[in-house]
Amino acid sequence: MNRRTEERPAPRPAVAPQRIVKAETILVSIPFESGGTPPWSFGGSPRLQFDTLFVRLETEDGIVGWGEAFSRGEDKSLAALIETRVLPLVIGRNAFEISKIKFDLEFQLQNFGRIGPIVYGISAVDIALWDIMGKLTGVPLSTLLGGAFAGEVEVYASLMRYGNCADVVKATRQAIERGYRYIKLHEITENEIRASVEAAGSDALVMLDTNCPWSVAEALRYDELLKPLNLYWLEEPVWPPENYVGLARVKATGRHRIAAGENAGSLHDFVAMIEANAIDIAQPDVAKTGGVSELLKIAALCDAKGIEFVPHCAIFGPGQVATIHLSAAQRQLPLLERLYCDFEAELYRGETTPKRGKVRVPAGPGLGLDPALDVIDRYRVK
Repeated sequence: MNRRTEERPAPRPAVAPQRIVKAETILVSIPFESGGTPPWSFGGSPRLQFDTLFVRLETEDGIVGWGEAFSRGEDKSLAALIETRVLPLVIGRNAFEISKIKFDLEFQLQNFGRIGPIVYGISAVDIALWDIMGKLTGVPLSTLLGGAFAGEVEVYASLMRYGNCADVVKATRQAIERGYRYIKLHEITENEIRASVEAAGSDALVMLDTNCPWSVAEALRYDELLKPLNLYWLEEPVWPPENYVGLARVKATGRHRIAAGENAGSLHDFVAMIEANAIDIAQPDVAKTGGVSELLKIAALCDAKGIEFVPHCAIFGPGQVATIHLSAAQRQLPLLERLYCDFEAELYRGETTPKRGKVRVPAGPGLGLDPALDVIDRYRVK
């Protein structure tokens, strides 16, 4: 008996290894309007410019990957640190070896600390490598991560800290009129918090990020004081942010869902938070916590432990775009954070600006969006 044999299709040619031949930082500072005065200070004196620190990698075939390191205040010192310590270790490496490059950077630079500026630089490199991977394979980052569960992501308006009721109310109502259904405050006094909640009424849910201002005793007092306002979540109420035992005491009251994690440096910090029973909501930042690769691990941990995964995203460059893809690739779509301000010029020409409270997931290969080079040239910090 003759057996018919199926002909196997010829294998597709493998994509050739791509060596990284150029790596640089680019710092830009773009003026913004926040809807209130005075503007919130991000460290130092109040400013009306917002900074983005890019890491740009280029392969031998001219493929460019864009990453972003968390930055505030025209941080030339951070750019110099990344230029001199992180990027030289990337030159000559195969861009496909994302995990290996990330491990080598972390291991070789561990003496600089496992949280902070060095990790910001490693995060930026990781984001840029994923961008290159998507461009070389011709698929969006969300597809590389397993596929997007939605074509758009809901955004919450993350208001600046105004420190007065009039501006808080004005920004709250304006955000609602623009289509936002979730609003996050950064106020730390009862009057402003209550004014926003009352202004929002039934039109939007309000959450509160205090940025670690209180001792455990103070946090417990505010936890009780704010309970009648029915905040959607309470974020980082305890100083210092790594005081997970103290944070767990606030969570144990059951008055608020507790969110934290923007100041963490790796998966292991979230393991510690969860083991301490300190959080309901995990908030890693792709530009601070190890890039796309580390956030994938944290998302899997949260899924296994029943913790809500809602990445922190107070950035506007490639880190923001990567966060959109990461969010879309989650079965339970997290809300996407966007600081509530209007820029003099948009790095992505409005493609990442929410419309009626939502933003579309980019469909192009890699991050799907490259920053506008004319905007970079105009606002680059020399």
